[in-house]
Amino acid sequence: MTLLLLPLALAACGDKQEASQPARPVKTFVVQPPSAERTLTYSGVIAPRIESQLGFRVAGKIVERFVNVGEQVKAGQKIARLDEVDLKLAENSARASVQSAKARVDVAKDAFDRAAYLLPKGFIAKAVYDQRKLDYDAATAAYTSAKDQLDQAANATSYALLVADKDGIVTAVRAEPGQVVSAGQAVISLALTESVEVAAAVPENEIARLSVGEPARIALWSAPEVSSDGKIREIASAADTASRTYAVRVAIAHPKPEMRLGMTTSVTFRVKEATPPVVVPLTALTEDGGKPVVYVADKARETVARREVTLGGVAEDGVRITSGLIPGEIVVSGGIQFLRDGMEVRLSQDFSPTVAAHGSRTY
Repeated sequence: MTLLLLPLALAACGDKQEASQPARPVKTFVVQPPSAERTLTYSGVIAPRIESQLGFRVAGKIVERFVNVGEQVKAGQKIARLDEVDLKLAENSARASVQSAKARVDVAKDAFDRAAYLLPKGFIAKAVYDQRKLDYDAATAAYTSAKDQLDQAANATSYALLVADKDGIVTAVRAEPGQVVSAGQAVISLALTESVEVAAAVPENEIARLSVGEPARIALWSAPEVSSDGKIREIASAADTASRTYAVRVAIAHPKPEMRLGMTTSVTFRVKEATPPVVVPLTALTEDGGKPVVYVADKARETVARREVTLGGVAEDGVRITSGLIPGEIVVSGGIQFLRDGMEVRLSQDFSPTVAAHGSRTY
């Protein structure tokens, strides 16, 4: 009989010990009212809006190159030069043709003037007058054509010197002295410094929140104090096939001297929230039956209740909750792995709003 009562005594003792366990201390925070705006921050690269491929307008052999990669050039500065011997010969030949055509015009004009004097007196036939007028007109047209060809040859000679048409930075050299290039072949790549912008990649779940013309804030990654305002200039209409992100070009309103091409920047946008979510720390979330849950504390009773929530994505300072919580509620943010529904707890005295009302996301 004593052996039969022993298990019952042990069980009663265990229940008494469990009931007498002290309330477990937990860390908590107060859910803050959400904001109608949130911040999106992405990494970007400073790039020129226009990058030109400069080349000669005539074919030839490069004999000199005056710039190197990374150099800043001014409008009118020399870039490279071709061997202009053949171009000079063609120009001299065109000049000689002009002189020859001018001589034929003079001869034809004298003949035409004589015919115009003799025709009224009846010393020549009308057919002779018409022929001399035709010869004079043909000589004049040939002279005009020869002058145009001379102008073209002179222009071709001037094209042997490649100059920058605008201020910029040399980003690539594509031809060297001694190389024979064709007309239009790129010799250097020139990034124009008159307009600088930031190229960023935005994921597809956020691209619908942005539109052309919206303001942005640009700051250097290496020096956050160097910043400038900007504006979205262009949003790609199709996603990149590899990254599934959309290219966004942000024009920099007032580029700082420290903002050099190729530097990494952070681009910040402020977007509106149609249904603003609340944000909780990641440590406040657990899983029960495959569903995300949090533990909401009752300050008066010092108990916790399990509650299912709906997640809305990751924020910079926690996790966005779209439904399941309301501002002002106390949520357990530490020690949730030891909790169960209805359990007594000892709440922390500091109900500090550790989570911002508005969410932000950084990429």
